[in-house]
Amino acid sequence: MFFEWSMLTIMSITALFFFLQVLFYKNVVENEEESIIIMKTTLREAETLIRKYQVQLQRSIGNVDLMTAEMISLKGDLKGMKQSHTNLKLERKRLEDETRSLQNKLDAFK
Repeated sequence: MFFEWSMLTIMSITALFFFLQVLFYKNVVENEEESIIIMKTTLREAETLIRKYQVQLQRSIGNVDLMTAEMISLKGDLKGMKQSHTNLKLERKRLEDETRSLQNKLDAFK
């Protein structure tokens, strides 16, 4: 009788131990599954943000290319304007000299 009770007690304690282990590992697995779901969601959000910033970067690079082309065009225009300004200054100086000479001739006739 004592042997039967001791075996029953040992088996009950063992069954209880295994039951608690199953509950513990079930809880661990559920927590891992939740963290995996959170990680997947985080990765999806990060992927979305990366795509968004990649598109913005591509647009910015395109804008930089357009602005570079515009800047090169404006540099050419600026060089042309500087050359034109220099030519106009020389023309103005020539005309002022001519005006002075004509003024001197007028003064000589008086």
